[in-house]
Amino acid sequence: MVTSDMLPEALRDSPKFRAQLGKEEAEIETLESKLERILKTCGVMVDSGKTFVQHQTLFANALWDLSSCFSSDVETLSKFNRIIQALKEMAKFQTILLDQASRTILTTISNFLKEDVKGVWDSRQHFDKVSSEFDGAVSKHAQAPKNKPLEIEQATGILQATATCFRHTAMDHVYALSMLQSKQKLVILGCLSSYMQANVTYFHQGSDLCESLQTFLRKLNDDLSDLQKGSKEVEKTLTTRHALVNQMEENPLAGPMQGYLFKRTSNAFKSWHRRWFLLKDNQLVYRKRTGEDSYTVMEEDLRLCTVKPAMDSERRFCFEVVTPTRSHMLQADSDETFQNWISALQQAISAAHNQSCENIRGSSSDSGGLCKNTEDSSNNNRKTKIWEQLARIPGNELCCDCKSPEPRWASINLGVTLCIDCSGVHRSLGVHYSKVRSLTLDAWEPEILKVMAELGNEIVNKIYEAKIDATVAVATPTCNSLVREAYIRRKWVNKDFVAPLSISPLRPKRKWSVRKVRRRAKSMENNQKHKSLKEEGRASSCQEESSEAEVAVLGDDLSSVATSPLEELNSDDDSTDGEDNVTVDEEDISKLSPTRLLHKASKAHNIPVMCHAFALGANKLWADPEQGNRTHLHQAIISGSVMACEYLLLNGVPINVQDAIGNTPLHLATQMGHTSQVCLLLKHRADQHIKDDAGVDALDTAIRLANADIVTLLRLGRLNEEMKVESGGDETFDLIVRDFSQLSFDSNGKVVRPESSDTPNG
Repeated sequence: MVTSDMLPEALRDSPKFRAQLGKEEAEIETLESKLERILKTCGVMVDSGKTFVQHQTLFANALWDLSSCFSSDVETLSKFNRIIQALKEMAKFQTILLDQASRTILTTISNFLKEDVKGVWDSRQHFDKVSSEFDGAVSKHAQAPKNKPLEIEQATGILQATATCFRHTAMDHVYALSMLQSKQKLVILGCLSSYMQANVTYFHQGSDLCESLQTFLRKLNDDLSDLQKGSKEVEKTLTTRHALVNQMEENPLAGPMQGYLFKRTSNAFKSWHRRWFLLKDNQLVYRKRTGEDSYTVMEEDLRLCTVKPAMDSERRFCFEVVTPTRSHMLQADSDETFQNWISALQQAISAAHNQSCENIRGSSSDSGGLCKNTEDSSNNNRKTKIWEQLARIPGNELCCDCKSPEPRWASINLGVTLCIDCSGVHRSLGVHYSKVRSLTLDAWEPEILKVMAELGNEIVNKIYEAKIDATVAVATPTCNSLVREAYIRRKWVNKDFVAPLSISPLRPKRKWSVRKVRRRAKSMENNQKHKSLKEEGRASSCQEESSEAEVAVLGDDLSSVATSPLEELNSDDDSTDGEDNVTVDEEDISKLSPTRLLHKASKAHNIPVMCHAFALGANKLWADPEQGNRTHLHQAIISGSVMACEYLLLNGVPINVQDAIGNTPLHLATQMGHTSQVCLLLKHRADQHIKDDAGVDALDTAIRLANADIVTLLRLGRLNEEMKVESGGDETFDLIVRDFSQLSFDSNGKVVRPESSDTPNG
């Protein structure tokens, strides 16, 4: 400790002063090393605490994820929430304590070392320098010769000046030592006091939190006791579980016939797969054990079926379900199951015939009603008619891939017809590549039929088979499954045969555009007029292009025939954008790309060109920054085309994306009053709760515009969502949307209501 009697000793620079100085500086060195150790250990403590708090937070988040497993149990979910809340409160208290430790200990002691202790060492360095100069002046003064008065005088002057400087420096150094010794206790004990106060606050907060949890924990323990009792009761109940095996063997479970059967495939390998079969609503259906949520219909109408044992099969317990067009080979696990299935199928076939007769008798007694059998027959006739009309589209009379005649399947997003073998390969590709439907068994929405009518095998193959040559192993009706699958994957997945979009031949043109497509006429006469008008428009357009030699119109080579083969559909597509123009707005040829081609074709509602753009790899998520970040679906909405919207949605274009001002496609369709498009978007589960940048949703816009049809659709959609949350919902909304889809719409997208109640059955 520096005392006041050191000051005279410092002025004399006595050995006692030097010894005391060395002792004090050694103590400071020891203090410095111990404080640095304190900093290091405290830093590790704070970092470890932060790591603990971080992992505790992750633990709480993991508990939050775990609570989703009990979302149906409100009481258990509330217990999870209370525990998670308590853990987060604890983590918050610990974070505050660590912050206090960092500020009170790390920051304070670090500043003390950097400022006060370092100041002493700087003072010592200056003191040593001045002391060395003073020693040199004393030595020089002592060496001055007696016979050189001038040199003696100079040495004396230097000595006096140096001695004065040394004494002042010694006083400053003693001052620095004294101030450090006086502050060290204040600083160290002060920061420790603050840290302990932070600990007291932390434990006090923890105590309050634990006190508030006591009631909850007591109730939780009581509930745990009840749960333990319930678990023991369940265990006791299940002790006789093995007796159910014998009971099931002696008395099969009641209800419709169902169980596992082996099913032989119809491909070349004739492999067997085990599936769960069920007799339901006069149908034989099946599904996989896992991975499928719905049943696949093997036979839609059991009245057309017979069942008989398969005597010629090499496998045991086999039987056949035979229809006029095909035969299904099935195998049971045992002879008893074999007999049960044959008996159940025979009874189901008989019951289906009896039910049909009862429906006929019921319809004859009620002159104003139509029996279910008549409706089924009408639906079957309609499906047959649709298949026949789709087959009249150019190229659709043969399978798109292997050219087999009379294809009975279709890929709705590709717009092509397929044979049963190729449809199986398409199913294996996944729905992101091909969505397969039956032409004769499945229900067909009007908008999907419109898309199919715009494409067809001939147009699509112009795109996807543009580069096929003699070296390619194409699929044929009689090829094996390996060749068929390899060819289909090359064609649709790898797109090996699609010709690239080449700009070079178009270089003489300075701009490009896409021709609009709109089909109006339903009769052959009107179609011929429309065709002649279209050809006349093309001729005049070509004359303009040849005269100006500036605009390249894309899509002429992909134009389909003018007559829609789907006679029962209104072929008018609800397009409202620029009907007086043949093409959409023009763009510089340097900007031509697959993505921009899809964007412009969507506005032109030109499905063949859109198909070409998808084949070229157009970006489905792209938004045009030059047009307010509008996507392809926004453009289709602006065009008013239902079929263009449906085609984009079938091919995975996002439905809820917003443009630069927050408008979704549903916003835009509502603003433009396109009821048919609103109906389509709701059918595809568009989110009507999204608000634009002004905080307005689609329903607000429809109310403001007083569009009763759209307001009705949107409100019914919301009601359907609420019913699904509360009770799983029903089919009312789907039926209403389907009915809206069947209605006609004018050029502004509004519903055209017939004056009479008779609706064309076409």
